[in-house]
Amino acid sequence: MRSACVEPRNRIRSIRALVPGGGGQSGFTIIELLIVVTIVGVLSAIAAPSLRTMIITNQVRTTTSDLLNDIAVARSESAKRSQRVVMCASTDMNTCSGSAWAGGWISFVDANNNLQRDTVDSSEPLIRVKEPMPTAIKIVTTPSTLANIGFRSFGIIDAAKTFTVCPSTLGTGIVGRSITMNTMGRIQTVNATTAACES
Repeated sequence: MRSACVEPRNRIRSIRALVPGGGGQSGFTIIELLIVVTIVGVLSAIAAPSLRTMIITNQVRTTTSDLLNDIAVARSESAKRSQRVVMCASTDMNTCSGSAWAGGWISFVDANNNLQRDTVDSSEPLIRVKEPMPTAIKIVTTPSTLANIGFRSFGIIDAAKTFTVCPSTLGTGIVGRSITMNTMGRIQTVNATTAACES
């Protein structure tokens, strides 16, 4: 009787040994784990540049769209209010400061026609506020010292102006966008040249 009971138990142990994971502990070995980590690292290194390119391209498009929208709103408001509306570079999101448009901009009613926002006078309310751009984006202007755009009551401006939205690092293959405005305030957008982004 005793030998008859032992034999089936030995068979069960033999069967368990043949089933993967059936006997003992299961899991990854250090070698297998290192192989997986290496594969993930290689795939990440391959995917990272194209992912960065996609992100910056999207940022160029978004910034261009924001500029276009705010220019259109400023021009429209000047005609609607029969007052000058100014759009200017602003680092504090409240007053005109410098000419670094990538640092942000504002548009406001310029009641006293001095191209500067009077924060004390309630007759010069803000219309739009745009916060700073991502560091991967730069905005080049023509003229280079362009600090503001003043739309008169009919939506016209004093001289032609150009904004060029580019990646901060050139030679990446990412195409910038140029926004050109004539004295009538009409806008045209085209792909930016390398020379325009180098300015």
